[in-house]
Amino acid sequence: MKNNAPIRSAMTVLAVATTVLTACASAQPPAHAGPERAPDAARFGSSLDVIRPLLDAACSALTIRELPLEEMPIAQTSHVQADCTGLDHAGAPRDAEFVFADDALAFVWVLTDAGEADVLRASLEAAHGAPSHDLPPATAFTQARLALRHDTPELLYYGAHVAPMYEGWFDQMASQFAQ
Repeated sequence: MKNNAPIRSAMTVLAVATTVLTACASAQPPAHAGPERAPDAARFGSSLDVIRPLLDAACSALTIRELPLEEMPIAQTSHVQADCTGLDHAGAPRDAEFVFADDALAFVWVLTDAGEADVLRASLEAAHGAPSHDLPPATAFTQARLALRHDTPELLYYGAHVAPMYEGWFDQMASQFAQ
């Protein structure tokens, strides 16, 4: 009969090492979400009830506000905004506004610093290629349903169901700046 003790010993060492490495890997903080995609809590088209637990987990503070319906041209029945403080996005804790029209998440604004514009734009171009619209107030990447706003430093992310509205807005701005 063969002595399998060395094999068992090696397998035990391997199992312990695998367990330790797995524990170390899972103990690492999650990677920061970059600007090239919307925050994880942005489930476009979903209701506030569905997204609320994600916002509660992602925000250090959360305020829900009912806003005037007439301020939201795409809304028929309700206009609600979830103001999130401390959202970990694009390498920093940020303020964000999750905007719902008729209880469906339509778009998200993530506030940035004006000094970050070049770095954010470079990340967006690396991920999505050339912008669809390069305008003084905003650089838009309609192919990815996002924009980098310059007049008020922030990132805009929007859902497919409101994409035609934003594409029309960017096209209209482009024609105004072409004159």
